[in-house]
Amino acid sequence: MGRTRSTTARHHGGVRHWSFSAALIVALAGPLAASPAHAGPREQLRGAYDKALAQYNNLELDASMALLDEAIASGRAANPDDPALAPLLVLRAGVIFSNTGKADLTKEALAAAVKVDYNVQIPPDLRSPQLQALLDEARKAAGSPPSEAIRHETPAPVCGGEIVFEALASKLPDGGQAAFYWRRKGSTEEPVSLSMDTFGNLATVVLPASDHADASIEYFIYIFDGANNPLANKGDLESPITLEISCKVEEEAPPPPPPEEPKPSLPRFFFSLGIGTGLGIASGTADLSYQQYSPRARDGSQQFVYGVREYACSVARWRYPQDELADAQTFFNDMTALQANPNTLPPGLSFSAYSPEELAANYDQSFCSQHHGIATGFASAPLHIAPEFGFRATKALVISVQARLQVVTGSKVFRDDPKALLEPSFINNVYDVNRTSPAGVQVKPPFSFMVMVKAKYFLGKEGSKFRPFVGGLLGAGSGARLRVNMGFANDRNGNSIPDDREFAYDLLNEDAPFDGATNPCTPVWPYNNGCTPGPGDDPNNLGDLDRAQAGFKATSADTSARIDTVRVGPIMIGATGGFHYQLAKNFGLFGEVQVGGWFAKRSSLLLDFNVGPMITF
Repeated sequence: MGRTRSTTARHHGGVRHWSFSAALIVALAGPLAASPAHAGPREQLRGAYDKALAQYNNLELDASMALLDEAIASGRAANPDDPALAPLLVLRAGVIFSNTGKADLTKEALAAAVKVDYNVQIPPDLRSPQLQALLDEARKAAGSPPSEAIRHETPAPVCGGEIVFEALASKLPDGGQAAFYWRRKGSTEEPVSLSMDTFGNLATVVLPASDHADASIEYFIYIFDGANNPLANKGDLESPITLEISCKVEEEAPPPPPPEEPKPSLPRFFFSLGIGTGLGIASGTADLSYQQYSPRARDGSQQFVYGVREYACSVARWRYPQDELADAQTFFNDMTALQANPNTLPPGLSFSAYSPEELAANYDQSFCSQHHGIATGFASAPLHIAPEFGFRATKALVISVQARLQVVTGSKVFRDDPKALLEPSFINNVYDVNRTSPAGVQVKPPFSFMVMVKAKYFLGKEGSKFRPFVGGLLGAGSGARLRVNMGFANDRNGNSIPDDREFAYDLLNEDAPFDGATNPCTPVWPYNNGCTPGPGDDPNNLGDLDRAQAGFKATSADTSARIDTVRVGPIMIGATGGFHYQLAKNFGLFGEVQVGGWFAKRSSLLLDFNVGPMITF
């Protein structure tokens, strides 16, 4: 529908009587003048909807969900019952359904949409029988539908200003439109027709002050389908709705001019782009590294024991995507299917030394999902960008909003290729039949961001170009990440053992000789014959072959340390101090130190240093 307006547009063909036939409605629906766009929160909601729908169509589901959550929160703050929220809420339900497939979460989201607009529709891009069925259930749970085809409340009169008219239709069909007809009260002229701006089932039109001129008006509203057939109306030519406008202008004596105050030397507005680095205290668990299993390893006098439980975890971590390990039943089913085709592997190799039943019996999803612990200590947060916009609230107090956008550099975490097919991955990566020492693929920690509200109080002389400041800040977001040296090599073949610690078997007691009864041997996956006795160098002995294979991996491995990250936050509160140096009228430099306490999921203390240019005006 159009967004520009001509106040002189009229329907042609006289309206001589107050009867309003269906044929005349269609005639009036043709040359509609467009209503002017009404900027404000509604336009922001619509802009967010259009952008989120485009992201959904581009399969950027997380970005679409984040944008919708932000827009919905803003819209609810203004009016929690605003029908304009309905299209965003139903789109959010569609994103949840596409992203998770969970009917309960989707129906909960649809219930929120139905609450503000019972007849909200699913946009064409998301329509499916399943989603429509969930919407029907949400409507049924909400109770009976509204009795009126068009719900409308006469707006309050506005003297000397624009008046916004809204109507909520039971359903605006695809290709349909809403029309607003008005004229001054008592006039015999044809009503002026305006096309109403529609968003979901909500139709809106703005009548500028220059049109109504503070005079009472009469009006009515029609809904048409795509073929210009009238579907419903609120009022008509014979029984229009009346809006009484009565304005009386009273002249007031102008107030005395306030005494002039000295002009502050600080600029009114600030926009800075900081480049920063940080140093913090790391603790907890690594972002990307699972708990590592190192046969024959010792922590002081404590020996690590590699058992069937660790064996099952190694298989599951290779079989499933990062941090998406399956439950025991799914693991059993997948291992049964995988081991049903042993002839797909070279002679002497097998996917497991244990049956699917034994693996599933020793599989613990929560244990296998554990990430490797990090010793508490100082760690760096090498690089972040910190754009900031602020305004001077008083002579010396500046309120600002700052973002902390962190791309973690220097992370060096390698694993087997998760996109490879299982058989080639097992042969070429995990077991490394050809001894090519696969390089693996590098995985990167996710992007981290924070949004902070800051208050800075400027010290020093008024008029000075150099002004120090102190202040405080409060922020929230996805947190910050510290880069940590894990102290061991990467696991490029994907069996949950650092490559330079690769070993084919593990004994319950490494200080005693192997004995099947008192000191049993556990093969280390994928060296499933690691416990098979042999002379040591027999090329036909599967045990000797597996032990030699593991030894090759350990001696040829890249021993450079694994550099992972740990996340802190995602809430922080802290203090800041620094300087502002005004080089020219609209340009300056700044530097600051921020010290913050980060808490919620992971507590830490983080020190950030930011410097950069600043534009002022």
